[in-house]
Amino acid sequence: MRPSRRTWGAQDGKTTGENMNLEAHLSELTMSESVIFRALVERLRARPEHTPSAGLTDRILAAVDEERSRQQGRGGGRRPSFPWRRVAALAAGLVATMTLFYAADLFHAGSPVVPPSAGIGWLAANQEADGTWDPVRHGGAAPYRPALTALSALALARAPEPYAANIGRACKALAALQMSDGAFGGQGRSQYYNQAITTFALASLYPQCPELKPVLERAIGFIRARQTVEGGWDYETASEGNAAITSWQVRALACAAEQGFDGANIPLRKALRWLRGITRDDGSVAYHRNSAIRSDSLNALAAYALITAGKAYPELPSLGQHMAHALQSESDSQTRTDCYRDYAKVMAFEAAGARRQADVVRGDMLKRQVAGDSDQWDGVGGKLYTTALTALASRR
Repeated sequence: MRPSRRTWGAQDGKTTGENMNLEAHLSELTMSESVIFRALVERLRARPEHTPSAGLTDRILAAVDEERSRQQGRGGGRRPSFPWRRVAALAAGLVATMTLFYAADLFHAGSPVVPPSAGIGWLAANQEADGTWDPVRHGGAAPYRPALTALSALALARAPEPYAANIGRACKALAALQMSDGAFGGQGRSQYYNQAITTFALASLYPQCPELKPVLERAIGFIRARQTVEGGWDYETASEGNAAITSWQVRALACAAEQGFDGANIPLRKALRWLRGITRDDGSVAYHRNSAIRSDSLNALAAYALITAGKAYPELPSLGQHMAHALQSESDSQTRTDCYRDYAKVMAFEAAGARRQADVVRGDMLKRQVAGDSDQWDGVGGKLYTTALTALASRR
């Protein structure tokens, strides 16, 4: 059975008269349920035809009718009307869909099955034999392999299912990629993103992998050595720093400091002072000091950094909250999909306690993922990037 593009309903070999227009009935579900339902349908459309047991939908509908008659036979006043058969048909579709999904979507023996909207199972299935994730295989760029491996490992660590073996392999692979100076690879832009994201991931996973201590010490040493005198980081020469790269280094250093790595404290304080110096009264930050560039990505990254890493300084979390509340949660439907921006906004809203706004952005990310929209940064990370960031943005 495969749902058509226009209908969903009883297609088990009998005509039941209950074929349904998918769009007309999604309103009966919550937003998150309807998004997941769409994802299931799209996954089924991509699979070969399967036939459920004969009469499945008829049996479900008959059971509903029987239960309704039993309830009415017990007496008791007039019951409110309810679209039993329409909802039952939707339930039948959900049952059939879930049956096929769980039967057909086992990635390999012993792997846990997860909802398709999260993409976690896809990430686990596409880990390379050496423990990394290869962006080139999924539309991304080779220089970002360390960062994309780190993001994928973090996404697996957030999943409720046990992926300890995958995570352990990823940590060993990232340690093997590290060079003698503490860098994780790449040049210029890719080197700084690789360094910050990989250091943050390994610091986050350190309690599970305490053998990472020397790896993290070298990584922090590299970050500290590349900090400008003013306190920022940039891949452009003669620059005191840019907000995006600096915010990511702050996140890595703050996580390392929380894990007891004292070498992260001094560069972290300098970086927070630099970020404070480039904030504007309207809740935005400059990309470079005094530059006119403004973007939601920059504002969200800096807001999150100030709220979470600046807790020792009373002024900084309140400033970060002001910046987060200045962000827009609703995306312009005409703007291009940007998981990087939206992930940063979810983090900022969550850190500021704006759960409703965070959920709006999460829902938009999931809808765009289900729709298969191309992302602004597809050339950097491809499907690995969008899948990992969407999973990381999901509610814990």
